[in-house]
Amino acid sequence: MVQTQSKKDAVATDTAGGGGGISLGKGAWDCDRNVEIPPEAEAEVFEEIATMELPFEGIPTIPPRKDMDHMAFFCEGCRYRVTAYPDWTAAKVKQALWDGGIQRSNKPASKRNTPGLQRWEDLTLMYACQRMDNDKQLREYHVPPGCGCLIAIETAKLFTKPPPDSAYWN
Repeated sequence: MVQTQSKKDAVATDTAGGGGGISLGKGAWDCDRNVEIPPEAEAEVFEEIATMELPFEGIPTIPPRKDMDHMAFFCEGCRYRVTAYPDWTAAKVKQALWDGGIQRSNKPASKRNTPGLQRWEDLTLMYACQRMDNDKQLREYHVPPGCGCLIAIETAKLFTKPPPDSAYWN
């Protein structure tokens, strides 16, 4: 585990890379800085380190989040961290994700059955299985400050059948 002085330092390392592709279930990206979050820093950045702050029967647990300024969105197997607040509209959050590089989640054109993310309007944000309208605030969907379990998905994927070799058909 890498010890850093702050979460900001954890995402600003030169060893982060960020030029390669994303593999399913791996990777994190800081949209505020447009850099990869190194795997060894993810637990610290996303406040997932168990402590004895609130133990359960003597077992360390992950304490309640303290960072209420950032939200985490899952898109194509990668977690995207972005500054966002419940009083922001979904459109404003989509623009922040776009400006921060979420379009890097696109597969190569030869390997996808949808157009891919071409602009921020191609994103659909979801929380608790609810699709968010661009003009509504996140609080209207009961998204709490600092929420870490939101989804950002290419809108076309919601209306396209999965490819024939997808696990969907198994």
